[in-house]
Amino acid sequence: MKRWVVGCMVTCMALAVLCMPGAAFAGPDGQQARATVSLDFQWLRQGRAGFVHVYGQDISEVTAVFQERVFNFYPEAQAYVGLISADMESDVGTHTMQVWVRYTDGTAERFDQPVDVTYGEFGQSNVTLPASMSALLEPEINQDEIDRLANITTRFTPERYWVGGFIPISLDPLIGWFGTSRLYNGTYWYRHTGIDIAMPVGTPIIATAGGRVMLSETLAIRGGYILIDHGWGIYSGYAHLSERFVVPGQWVRQGDVIGLSGMNGRSTGAHIHWEIAVGGTWVDPEDFLTLGLNEPGA
Repeated sequence: MKRWVVGCMVTCMALAVLCMPGAAFAGPDGQQARATVSLDFQWLRQGRAGFVHVYGQDISEVTAVFQERVFNFYPEAQAYVGLISADMESDVGTHTMQVWVRYTDGTAERFDQPVDVTYGEFGQSNVTLPASMSALLEPEINQDEIDRLANITTRFTPERYWVGGFIPISLDPLIGWFGTSRLYNGTYWYRHTGIDIAMPVGTPIIATAGGRVMLSETLAIRGGYILIDHGWGIYSGYAHLSERFVVPGQWVRQGDVIGLSGMNGRSTGAHIHWEIAVGGTWVDPEDFLTLGLNEPGA
């Protein structure tokens, strides 16, 4: 069930001024800024994403640095738009996002924009794996897979590949939630990077949106795995697949069947593990679907 959280009234009122379209921030020289930075959110929860718009004339390029990650912005409608994300492990509090705006005349401005990051309110669970899977708990194996995927999901594709937004890959019940801290065999703690959906082995799995296949292979932890680049720094991953019907470099459309569910890798039951990365960090797929990515100008 979707988690709804009410924030602090004082924080909401203060941030509302910053989030209003048209709210201007002074450039580094103290003069009136030529551009306007607008947040489409009041705060970001750990493991969530949100849109930032930059409005102005004669803008040639916009980039931002947030939580030591670089985010590219893209021209869309009457603004430059970027999708930023808060890491699920990030500290709670106010973080500074540096937004660099470059103009066609060669000049540039920097905006230091405060962004509040609040608790993700993640749960905890205990998982017991059989002895045959104990090797999959070794930190080196986990880190190797993390690094392998990060090498891809940190790349930004300037094109927007999706059309018609993003859709859930299944309406079946969840059995595992995003961000959960899992204690495996009473020894190893690992974060859950996506959501788990219960389904029988062999259930068709669809692409959440259009994009280009970046990976289609067997990984140690995720088993049969497919990773799709949707552009604008957005990736979707599908794990524990018993069969894969796509290959790297192949283009897929929203709703295309890309594989069949399974129970390989570090899995003790039949299900699909679905994950979404934005700007090089995993975000909550349930929350991601609420961002309105199918709307004009998003």
